Amino acid sequence: MIMWLKLKTKKFYIPVIVLVIIILVVIISFVCYRENKSPVAVISITGQLFSSPQYNEDGSIDKSVAVGINILAQIQRADNNKRIKAIVFVINSVGGDSASAFEIVDAIKGLKKPTVALIRSNGDSSAYLIASATGRIFALPTSDTADIGITDSYTDDSIQNTDNGITFHQLSYGKYKDMGNTDKPLTADEQKLIMSQVNEVANLFITTVAENRHLPVEKVQALANGASILGQDALADGLIDQIGSFADVDRYLSQVLKSNVQMCI
Repeated sequence: MIMWLKLKTKKFYIPVIVLVIIILVVIISFVCYRENKSPVAVISITGQLFSSPQYNEDGSIDKSVAVGINILAQIQRADNNKRIKAIVFVINSVGGDSASAFEIVDAIKGLKKPTVALIRSNGDSSAYLIASATGRIFALPTSDTADIGITDSYTDDSIQNTDNGITFHQLSYGKYKDMGNTDKPLTADEQKLIMSQVNEVANLFITTVAENRHLPVEKVQALANGASILGQDALADGLIDQIGSFADVDRYLSQVLKSNVQMCI
């Protein structure tokens, strides 16, 4: 009878398992929502950071990237929601648009509610800048963090174009209007201007991290070599506060809010 039942239901096995998993996820999510006595908003920053939505070739929105304007909207909603007592930023990003990162930093620093950053695989560059604005940073021992630096590098295709018989005709008004055009090499003045802007943004990055982390500017400057730092080393450098994951964040917020807290993730 048992063998007959297995053979009879074999073709339904996978769909039934999938259905059961979906039902369990829904139930767990509902229970988490109902039982969370000190609600915590979880804002995910996953993938490269862009200022606005990116689109795939078929016209659909690319959900693999982080969108600055969407993150700002989530922060505002969490701030306005009286049920929300704390905000956790779960970060898995190598960075991206610096302007969006500074916008998010300002929004976080304007919050009255406790904020926490949890860096998972990556919290680099602009993503780390965002994390630095929160009240406490958690990371795993092997998380990539920091990567403090700015880049505006690009590929110069001019020699390849020449080899292929392609000629660049410059028809523009303004000495720097075609600066960064990949079909022409940089002039000395263009390179000087770009580097001055890169250094200016880098200095702002460094001073912001130093202020947020209560570190001497000189120390952050020394760490700002564009390399990522493992979580365990970032802890020693003062760039994060604690080695830990979701459960550790729950315990920390439970102490801060004096209530049993469990994030809904």
